[in-house]
Amino acid sequence: MMKRPGLSGLSTRMPQSGIREVFDAAQSYDDLADLSIGEPDFATPEPIAAAVCEAVGTGASSYTETVGRPELRAALAEKLAVENGIDAAPESEIIVTPGAMGALFAAVNVLCDPGDEVLVPEPYWPNYHGHVASANARLASVSTDEEFVPTPDAVEAAVSDDTTAILLNSPGNPTGAVIPPDRLRALDDVAAEHGLWVVADETYEDLVYDGATHHSLASDGDRFDRIVTVHSFSKSYAMTGWRIGYASAPERVIDAMRVLQEHTVSSVPEPAQVAASAALANRYVVGELREAFAERRRLVLDRLAAIDGIDPGTPRGAFYVFADVSAHTTDSRAFVERLMSEAGVASVPGAVFGAAGEGYVRFSYAADVETLTTAMDRLERAL
Repeated sequence: MMKRPGLSGLSTRMPQSGIREVFDAAQSYDDLADLSIGEPDFATPEPIAAAVCEAVGTGASSYTETVGRPELRAALAEKLAVENGIDAAPESEIIVTPGAMGALFAAVNVLCDPGDEVLVPEPYWPNYHGHVASANARLASVSTDEEFVPTPDAVEAAVSDDTTAILLNSPGNPTGAVIPPDRLRALDDVAAEHGLWVVADETYEDLVYDGATHHSLASDGDRFDRIVTVHSFSKSYAMTGWRIGYASAPERVIDAMRVLQEHTVSSVPEPAQVAASAALANRYVVGELREAFAERRRLVLDRLAAIDGIDPGTPRGAFYVFADVSAHTTDSRAFVERLMSEAGVASVPGAVFGAAGEGYVRFSYAADVETLTTAMDRLERAL
């Protein structure tokens, strides 16, 4: 009897993002104040767009080296040295990727074998689950403290014989938590003791508030030799649709990521790389965006804090409020569905960020002020 063609195990291991589930469900509503997706409402800043228009008009639409245009990697090396304190060789220790997503996917797949384990502090961005599953590895949750920051003791307790890496996201999605420099070093000391790789997701590095400090762990001494640091242009420059990010790591890791990228996306589109170069040449736009997000953050925190039964906490990074709504519900998914259908507000249930997220809801304040104000008004009336 002929065997019927089936799907691979990978297709069943890879879960759909719970964030996307909400986003898709929101499309069926005509009038919704959408605070579900972490996407800046700003257009890509004019000097970046203008540089791309000019370059495309003169033929910048070709294949590039898999690791990225040499001039872009040189500019990235300079930015990493000046702003992150990371000394990475542009020709061998930096790769340009299709967003931070591409860098994270490649990093996990070149560091992990089937059956390996990756430690991830919880609550966590759900795509990490898919990245780990793609390598047929296992995600092992690490508990966090009251500010959603992992402790060295929690990491130590989670390490097993199969543990290969730990993924640290700071500033964090969904919580907005920023891991202090001393805590980062202490976490890395545990990783070093057990011979683990560290994947540092610094996608929101530019978006910190209230005196918080972003620190790149790979800037400290010889720690670079065990760390893959991931960055993105999406959030800091309002460039989500350009799909461009980058990673720095030891040469052998970058070379392995290069080969993987060669067989998946070949290279990042050249116009997006031109946009990235223009963004680095116009870094001032980051400050303007951060200032706008800081104002929106204060608006949302103040309004949520005034609603009975909601504790917005004190997120110090990214552009999310991970609000405690446990006084209203023990089922965050049902609560979010109720907010959409009855209040006309879209958010993301905490449960999609791991079991520790139950009882919480993530609100994104990347939306425009009018949408944020409308959402807060509707929440006040509904709750």
